[in-house]
Amino acid sequence: MVSKPVYMLVNDIFFATKMVKSAQAQQLEPRAFDSAERLFEAAKAKIPALVILDCQGLENEAFRVLKDFKTEPALARVPQIGYLSHAAQDLKKEMQAAGALHVYSKSEFSKELDHLLARHTHGLPPRI
Repeated sequence: MVSKPVYMLVNDIFFATKMVKSAQAQQLEPRAFDSAERLFEAAKAKIPALVILDCQGLENEAFRVLKDFKTEPALARVPQIGYLSHAAQDLKKEMQAAGALHVYSKSEFSKELDHLLARHTHGLPPRI
């Protein structure tokens, strides 16, 4: 089975470790980045099945990823989801307006991570 890449823009080592372990458990190929430029270059070389964005710790970089992916036809359809603190509702709206498929609170994201990975990389339907 060919593993699908999942790229993560993250600077929180706890979340990076959690996401890498969850992705590896699903036979995915996780790669963590702390720079929009490096993530974008890697995505052009190998298109990811999913991009996960830290929308609060790296919001400027996350906005850049959203913008860059829109301008690259081969990457425009790659789903990009994000997470941030529950209190950052204005930032959540801005991220979604910029192109994020969905932005979750950190607690919701953490709780649903395994399902989100499976849904976006293996085609599982959304939970009811």
